[in-house]
Amino acid sequence: MNSQLLRRIAIILGYLLFFGLVGFLIHLLISPKETCLDGKKNQSETGVDCGGVCSPCKVSSVGKDLVIGEKTFVPAGNNTFDLVVRVSNPNDTIGVASFHFVAKLQDADGNVVATKEGNDYLLPADSKYVIGLGLRAQNNVAPTQVEFAISQVSWSQLSNLEKPQLNVYNKKFGPESSGVGSRAEGLVRNESSKDFKKINLVVVLRDDSGSVLGVSTTQQDNVRAGQEAGFILTWPYAFPKAVRSMEVEAQTNVYDSQNFSAGL
Repeated sequence: MNSQLLRRIAIILGYLLFFGLVGFLIHLLISPKETCLDGKKNQSETGVDCGGVCSPCKVSSVGKDLVIGEKTFVPAGNNTFDLVVRVSNPNDTIGVASFHFVAKLQDADGNVVATKEGNDYLLPADSKYVIGLGLRAQNNVAPTQVEFAISQVSWSQLSNLEKPQLNVYNKKFGPESSGVGSRAEGLVRNESSKDFKKINLVVVLRDDSGSVLGVSTTQQDNVRAGQEAGFILTWPYAFPKAVRSMEVEAQTNVYDSQNFSAGL
């Protein structure tokens, strides 16, 4: 093979390489970016636009329904009441990305005097408090019972997501320094590998018999992995009995992809 032919082959290969590289760069520039809304199974998704880096894939059905446990309410002053309902998920591997609930406070005749409606989520093999604060009773009628119903349950696998590790330390309860009302305080620590934009805290106070005396909620924003945040909740009124125990429940919604995105 003479030198002239080798030069021609080298020139042709150079042109092919050049135009191939240009074509690849143009493809990168004009091709649509893979997203969780492109209608395709790509990225690390386990289904179309779900799983992996996207929101968990929904599951059509599971073996066990959500369980409604404790249902109660406590006076909160000025003819208002605070609702406390315990909901559990008995399924070990499947959670609930969203469920709808309706809570009704009823009088002795079954008439509805106050209503709380909303949406919530629940992790696999977990339970949580559903809270309604400051529900005002109609016509100054005191409620005697709670009716609670769940619907529109959206079952979902956690896929590659991890259950959050949120722990509470240094819990304290006592009277306010002013002498009016009481306060609960403590530290919540994010011991997960993810940064969370929202961590919800529920504090439930109980008497000697375990009955609920008071409840309140708060939210901590932008708690990074390995960091902790202090919280304080107050009650401006006296309880009918002495507070003997304080539960603090910390939860965060890992089904919301915006809750732990990078770069808080």
